[in-house]
Amino acid sequence: MRAVVLLVAVAVLAGCDDGERDGVDGTGLDVSVDVGLEPDGSVADGAGSDAGPDGAVDAEPDAEPDAEPDAAPTEETLYGAPGCEELDPSYCLYPWPSSRFLVADETRASGWRLAPAAGTLPVSAMGSPVEPALVERADGFPIGTPIMVHLPGVDLAQLPGEESIERSVAADTRLGLFEVGEDGTRLVPCFAELDLRERRTEARSLLVRPAVVLREDTRYVVALRDLVDVDGAPIAASPGFAALRDGMADGISRLEARRDAMDEVFALLEGAGWSRASLTVAWDFRTASHASLHGDILHMRDDALAQLGDDGPELVFDEVIERSIDEDPHIALEIHGHITVPHYMRAVDGWQGETAWVFDRGEDGRPVARSTRDAPFLLLVPRAGLDGEPLGLIQYGHGLNGSRGQTASGHHKETADEYGYVYYGADMVGMSRADVTNIIGLVTDVNRFVWLADRLHQGMLESVLLARAMTRRLATMPELVERGIVVDDTRSYWEGNSQGGIFGATHLALSADHTRAVLGVPGQNYSMLLERSVDFSPFFLIFDAMYGDRRDQLMLLALMQVLWDSIDPVSHYRHLSAEPHPGNAPSHALLGLAKGDWQVSLLTIEIVARSGLGVELMAHYDPERAPALIEPVPYPHTGTGVVNWNYGNPWPPAGNEPPEDEIGDPHGWPRKEPDYRRQAIHFLETGEIIDVCGGAPCVRERP
Repeated sequence: MRAVVLLVAVAVLAGCDDGERDGVDGTGLDVSVDVGLEPDGSVADGAGSDAGPDGAVDAEPDAEPDAEPDAAPTEETLYGAPGCEELDPSYCLYPWPSSRFLVADETRASGWRLAPAAGTLPVSAMGSPVEPALVERADGFPIGTPIMVHLPGVDLAQLPGEESIERSVAADTRLGLFEVGEDGTRLVPCFAELDLRERRTEARSLLVRPAVVLREDTRYVVALRDLVDVDGAPIAASPGFAALRDGMADGISRLEARRDAMDEVFALLEGAGWSRASLTVAWDFRTASHASLHGDILHMRDDALAQLGDDGPELVFDEVIERSIDEDPHIALEIHGHITVPHYMRAVDGWQGETAWVFDRGEDGRPVARSTRDAPFLLLVPRAGLDGEPLGLIQYGHGLNGSRGQTASGHHKETADEYGYVYYGADMVGMSRADVTNIIGLVTDVNRFVWLADRLHQGMLESVLLARAMTRRLATMPELVERGIVVDDTRSYWEGNSQGGIFGATHLALSADHTRAVLGVPGQNYSMLLERSVDFSPFFLIFDAMYGDRRDQLMLLALMQVLWDSIDPVSHYRHLSAEPHPGNAPSHALLGLAKGDWQVSLLTIEIVARSGLGVELMAHYDPERAPALIEPVPYPHTGTGVVNWNYGNPWPPAGNEPPEDEIGDPHGWPRKEPDYRRQAIHFLETGEIIDVCGGAPCVRERP
């Protein structure tokens, strides 16, 4: 085998803070990774991949057919292999998500357990199958689940799209996503798109995206009716679905097992005015419960605070560096320190000699801390505090795969000194600079995704505990008191950009010490974000090599979201103010977006704003595009609001690919605007979002 090294430029992946290097250890890193590729990009020694150079799987032109053309259809050709979903024989796990893969389990909060059958999940080019154990901890499907089915040749024009979401709740819609409640069903906004990353047009999966944040522990029904292909011909239902729909399942054991559940689906749809005969395909699924999604992190938070006390962990200053005005015109003290926190992880062998971490669970199934961990932080005291002016506190969340060093970015130093704030930050372990090697390793074998998902819980815990320690303890630290520096711990907030803006919503939902946050260029729902972001293109190079079938790749993103969902803000936005987590007061955030962002899709935040969770689009969002089913609110506004900053970038084309334009990526530009910072500080201190753009859209020149 002649393998070559694939060079992954992780500087791109750490680009959410513009490649800034001003900090203790920078953000850029190049990692050479041997993933067993031949010089032409194929998997070495043909290790199981049929992928072509564009990641598509092409049949060999001279391959013998599996059966004679006139051979009688078998049960597998009609309904898929045993353990597969019977409604779409083209791919074992389609449609997804489906209650077909749930089993009753009275020990789970929802009464169900996600349990795909062994042998049905994707297999890597190296022959490693994804094991069902990866997702069996869930008692339903994730809030951020993609919805997928294959309807060959479907005419997308007949379905609501990203730019026509309002059609999905019209009486004549051909695509219905129904939320099932005690009083019946209601249509939920959604849209359809074809998988543009699949280059073979006829093989493209149909993706149905909820256009609102789904509810926990709730049943949903997906239905498509009267569909036609691009030539106008009706699309026939699959044999399995047609038999169930038309009452022809007698004597077919696999379909008889589905009949009662599917009859419930048909009855729900008929109650909503959708005739059974009109259906091309329909199915149902259930989302995971609050206990399944958030039980681990809430247990860790509460257990850690019970161990540490109400004031949280002790603050330890390891090094206090005094900066002269010539060395730094804004920062007087640069402090490196750490907190010691309960560690709920156990070590396992990681990738390329690294150590990885997964939950260490106790007898009750919840994570248990059998050790402690020192979590380092960086803290900056501005010159404004040298004359005794009380300083507020801002905790900073860094960008993608970055580090606490990004706390020391130039614009943060300016803000700290101008407005009188201590800035501090820690590494977001799980998705930090130190995790990059293991992240690349898990892309080669998705069974390893627990390395990221579990450790993100520890990282989020450390974020919450650091907020508690700084809020309760910093004011009395002798290193500050002796220098006459006063800390006003009633002014304690969060600010994050990109990854820190994304997970900042999760932090805000979990922290009892922060009730206001500024979330710069945020998003939510990683299974949707990844394919719309330029940041993840290097990872997809490896993904294409390891999993050549695009349907496998889509399924793997869906499976990863099962674990990611517990920390992903898609499941936490509901718990900011609409339904706060136990023990927390309502929290609010100012979200600052960048129109045409190449790294984080604005579409994902518009989904939150459409969900009735108290997240509002501010007036003058954009004159070129009014997101469907959202009514902007006027300035000033008290509560959570979204402001869109415009540098002339066009809106990205619809679809699951990253944008690109001639202007350049605006992702890092808003945070450096003086008006952005003025609006942010006013919000943090008052809870009010004011207009800083003169009663018009926030249009600025490219820096």
